[in-house]
Amino acid sequence: MPPADPAARAARVFVEPGQVFPERLDRLLSEGFAPTAAQPPPSGWYLALDRDGLVLRNAEGEAPFRPGPAPIARGRGPMAIARACGARTGLTVLDAMAGWGVDGLALATAGCAVTMTESHPLVFAMLVDLLEGRAPHVPVEFQDARRLIPSGFDVVYLDPMFEPRRKTALPGRPMQVLRDLVGRDAPDLEEILVLARRHAGDRVVMKRHAHARAVGVPDWRIPGRTVRFDVYRPSA
Repeated sequence: MPPADPAARAARVFVEPGQVFPERLDRLLSEGFAPTAAQPPPSGWYLALDRDGLVLRNAEGEAPFRPGPAPIARGRGPMAIARACGARTGLTVLDAMAGWGVDGLALATAGCAVTMTESHPLVFAMLVDLLEGRAPHVPVEFQDARRLIPSGFDVVYLDPMFEPRRKTALPGRPMQVLRDLVGRDAPDLEEILVLARRHAGDRVVMKRHAHARAVGVPDWRIPGRTVRFDVYRPSA
């Protein structure tokens, strides 16, 4: 489990000359992120601040990246996640692997009281910036989800990184960047599922590729063409 001290997981934000750290990102300063005018690292992704705000840059020359606004909850995909979670006004949901926040915001748009958690510092920073502009009422916590699951949410929503599949087409750029950042070291999904089922008030929902193996034995599923939602009742 990652360390409890946020400063141990924080990151520097490389500020371009003449740029001022905006007030909307004061949350990052409180979490131990430090603006600096030093030279960026020689490799990998890093946080930078330019005239347009917070951005992810890559020392290997890849194009800069900002996650775009999450889509409004319309269409079959958002309907499926809403059905899987039993979305309704006031339902408390822990989006335990928030990433760029797309699914959590879809549930918030459906009326749920969503809390997001993200343990990777660069992903967390970009998510904070996105939410400040898009949905400031949705809280995001900078810590391992296993620390929050016992707090008692109606629904624990799990969206682990999909396992790579042998196919020609690559996933969209947001998912490519997320995989670059987070890596291929998947969390122990069985452990997280057991913990989530022990503490969820209503259900646990896990998003999976349509053809991926199930983790444990779901009580029911909401199928889709490319993804499905496996739903688990709380354990006794």
